[in-house]
Amino acid sequence: MDRRQTGRDAEEAVAALLARRGCVVVARNVRLQRGELDLVAWRGGRLWFVEVKCRRRDDVGPPHRAVDARKRAALFAAAREYVHRARHRGDWGFLIASVIARDGGRRPEITLLRRSIGPPA
Repeated sequence: MDRRQTGRDAEEAVAALLARRGCVVVARNVRLQRGELDLVAWRGGRLWFVEVKCRRRDDVGPPHRAVDARKRAALFAAAREYVHRARHRGDWGFLIASVIARDGGRRPEITLLRRSIGPPA
């Protein structure tokens, strides 16, 4: 299985988990001028921007550690652009889905992390 397929499978698994937890995924792989958003979900009057990070093994650290300051700034900019274009006036936040896809990703381990991602300092 190639990296792109692993990533697509991880996004699909995260979307399914979000649905089981009462979220409605309203957009996937949104490309904007300021960046890309993996998943956009709606739950309880709030938009959630979900960054999916996947690794096939965890001996180099958890996948969510790849979301550094530069990536957080890009995510915030893309989310702000999405909110503006959608004319969304409500709350919004970020989730980072940290996925370990051992054994070909048949049973991925998913950890959802609620993160505060704000404008760059």
